[in-house]
Amino acid sequence: MHMLTRLQSMPNTSTLSQPDLAGGDGAAPRIFRLRDGRTVALRAARSKDGSAIQQFVRGLSTRSRLNRFFSPVRELSPDQLERVTRSDPGALTLVGEIAERMGARIVAMAQYAACAPPDAECAVVVDDAWQRQGLGIQLIHTLAEHAARAGLATFSGFVLTDNWPMLALLARLDCDVSDCDRYTMRFAKGLDAYRTSSTRRPIAALAAGWHRDRRPRA
Repeated sequence: MHMLTRLQSMPNTSTLSQPDLAGGDGAAPRIFRLRDGRTVALRAARSKDGSAIQQFVRGLSTRSRLNRFFSPVRELSPDQLERVTRSDPGALTLVGEIAERMGARIVAMAQYAACAPPDAECAVVVDDAWQRQGLGIQLIHTLAEHAARAGLATFSGFVLTDNWPMLALLARLDCDVSDCDRYTMRFAKGLDAYRTSSTRRPIAALAAGWHRDRRPRA
């Protein structure tokens, strides 16, 4: 499941453990059990994750890459890769990671970036073999929780008009959706429910002066 998404305001009920994910390289991952029983570790992306994220993007189907990047890119550019792995007080990238015999592997990625605070754009993409198991929703919940605690008020994003699974999800989440052009739609969802219900400590406060080019284009 791919999502360029503003978010639903629903509590997370499938978490096995819920540490703060934005505490740097030493932060413990948050573990989720999916619908089929598999587990995924969710954590903040690190600077050393570049090659693993690149491998993840290369492994996506053409359709999933088109849905996420709005073009069938084969891999991320150096600039895109730097944006998703750098530490930035106005943005957060989460990765979903699984353990295999050959080592850990990233199977999902979610980002938000403050474009015009208190609003932020966000994006989510899940490996094709791990779609429709609730992983995308878990990523969105967690991303929204941290965004709300950072002082953001709204998530927004864009979706292709023929991305029917995402459009159906947005309808279930009661997002505000509007046409942009014949190919894309824009959606939005407030984060108030996450701000009032979360008891976790805040992540770093937003710095002033974030610009629109900080949207999660990678």
